[in-house]
Amino acid sequence: MAWSAIKTEAIIMTSAPFREADRRYSALTRDFGKVVFTGRGARKGKAKLAAHLEPYAIVDLEIIRGRRSVTVISVERQHAFRSLMQDLDRRILTQASLSLIDKHLKEYDHDEILYHLVLDWMNFVDNQESIEKKQQVLLLGSFMLRLMQQLGYEVALADCIACKERIMPLAFRWHGGKGGLVCSDCVHKDGQEWFAARTIEEEAVKVLRFAREAAYEDIVSTNFERAHVEDFSRIVHDLMQYHLPMDTSTPFWRGLAV
Repeated sequence: MAWSAIKTEAIIMTSAPFREADRRYSALTRDFGKVVFTGRGARKGKAKLAAHLEPYAIVDLEIIRGRRSVTVISVERQHAFRSLMQDLDRRILTQASLSLIDKHLKEYDHDEILYHLVLDWMNFVDNQESIEKKQQVLLLGSFMLRLMQQLGYEVALADCIACKERIMPLAFRWHGGKGGLVCSDCVHKDGQEWFAARTIEEEAVKVLRFAREAAYEDIVSTNFERAHVEDFSRIVHDLMQYHLPMDTSTPFWRGLAV
């Protein structure tokens, strides 16, 4: 990617101390995908740009690339998600999603659809009056399924991942490593290929389908049993462990209570 300076709309995902007085930022940009850059002197009390480089806002960002680093040269806050800034539970939920995105995205992979997927998610969380803990885990898992889908990790929840035939009720098993449901006929035909496929409840499949396809507003208003939400969260984590570039056993819902 050849450029010296760029301007773009962005969402700051994460920040961390860097050297004595700087901060290292990771931003999801509308035009360039993920960009990592340095804020010179951002840890100093009088730093002009630092206040505008906090998460939970849409910013107009200008950065320049030198020989050894990428540095921010101007930033202007376009829109602040006020509820996210003021409410701890919303911040935890949103930061969990932004940290996961930061971990799984490569730099400069432009994906404007993904950018708007994240914007829609942040707008939803910002506009909700309150979200119960159980719904927070369900919503975050729902967001991760959509993120995986956009990144190319399609989870097979309607057709068999082997024969591609429609999955029938109570006639399937689950294989996280291969990315979805396999019909009972295929399991019986090739037991060695599908020895790791496991049984899951029909209700868990319903929750997976609903969480990936339904509007966030509908997810919040649906009261699934706690046991089904727990099963759902384990399945989503299983998928992430297999298919996303992560090396950790830490569950995606860390900081949230199931």
